[in-house]
Amino acid sequence: MDNITLPDAVFWDWDGTLADSYGFLNESHNYTLKALGFPEFEEGEYGKYFGKPRDILYPLIYKEKSEEAKEIFGKYVIENSHKIKTIDGGDMILDFFHSHQVPMGIVSNKKADLIALEVKHLGWGHYFNIIIGAGDTPVGKPSPEPLLLALDKTGFDAKAQDIWYIGDTENDLACANATGCRAVFLSGHADSSALIAQYSPFISVDNFLQLKEILVAI
Repeated sequence: MDNITLPDAVFWDWDGTLADSYGFLNESHNYTLKALGFPEFEEGEYGKYFGKPRDILYPLIYKEKSEEAKEIFGKYVIENSHKIKTIDGGDMILDFFHSHQVPMGIVSNKKADLIALEVKHLGWGHYFNIIIGAGDTPVGKPSPEPLLLALDKTGFDAKAQDIWYIGDTENDLACANATGCRAVFLSGHADSSALIAQYSPFISVDNFLQLKEILVAI
């Protein structure tokens, strides 16, 4: 991690990176499954679906009822967006970049309008210049298309500028690498070592306090 300088812009994954939303999403899908007559997830079962693009996620979980599930799920999330929690240190690290005038955006596989509701609830609207989510591009992460769209709309160039993409899954690492952005990996998962070996992220940290310690040393 030699020669680290503040980036020209930072783009963030949402669920699992800034939003501690695993429990809320698990709850939301269980509500939807029950409403459609499916059995709810067993303990820990949702983990294998977490972070997958919507076009893959819904057919896997809801089969032929995918479109109906999207409506039920979306309505539940909108009505319960106040339940969203934050990853420890999220406020701190966002404040750090914001105070140093680093532009930021969100690139996620969740629908942008749902993210916007959660961002509003958290009082984080002033941090982000753009939110790109599910359906804004033909395919989601790990495709580079969502992040490329965010770069295009905000006028940044990953080839000419130092752009960071911060996330917690393989989808995020693959997306960042495919766009030429620097991958910053929020690790601490069971498969983190293998993912670090495969994707060689620019920075790997277990939490945002570690990331801030790196940044303040610049």
